[in-house]
Amino acid sequence: MTSILKTSPWLRIEGALLILLGVAAVLMPMMAGLAATLVFAWILILTGMIGLISAFAGRAHSHIGWSLASAVIALGIGGVLFVYPLAGAVALTLVIGAYLLLDGVALVGLGLDHRRRGIGNWAWLLGSGAIDLALAGVILFMSAIGSAVLVGVVVGLSLIAAGIALLLAHRGGRLR
Repeated sequence: MTSILKTSPWLRIEGALLILLGVAAVLMPMMAGLAATLVFAWILILTGMIGLISAFAGRAHSHIGWSLASAVIALGIGGVLFVYPLAGAVALTLVIGAYLLLDGVALVGLGLDHRRRGIGNWAWLLGSGAIDLALAGVILFMSAIGSAVLVGVVVGLSLIAAGIALLLAHRGGRLR
C-alpha cells in the first residue's frame, strides 16, 4: 500500500518549516515564549466567547451557571494573559516547576519504597526524582525573563522534534 507520504511534498515542506521555526524559537526564546503565551491567551478568549454563546443559546441544559462560570473564567484568564504576556509566561513556568517539584518528591518516595521492598532498579526512580527536583529548583528560582525564555526554548524544541518526525516519516515512504 503506497502512502500519501510518497506522493505529496507537503509533509516534507511542513517538516522543514517546523524545523526552521523551531530553530528561530530557540534562537529568540523570549519572543517565542511571549508568542506562545499570546496564542494560549487567544485560545482561552475564543473558548470563553464560544462558551458564552453556548450557555445562552443552549438554555435547555441543566447547568447554565457552571457553563457561564467556565466561559467567564476562560475569558478572564485569556484577557489577563493577553494584556500581561510576560506574567503569563512566568505563571506557566511556575506551574511546570510546581509539577516537577511534586513529581520529584513522589518519584523519590517511590524509589525509596522500592528499595525498602527489595524491588530491583529502584535507583532509576530515585535518580529521576532527583532530576525532577533539580529542574524544579532551577525553574522556581528563575527570573521573569528566564521563565519566558524557558517557555520559548521548550516551544522551539517541540517544533524541531515535530519537524524531524515529519521528515523521517516522509523518508520511510510507507505507512506501517
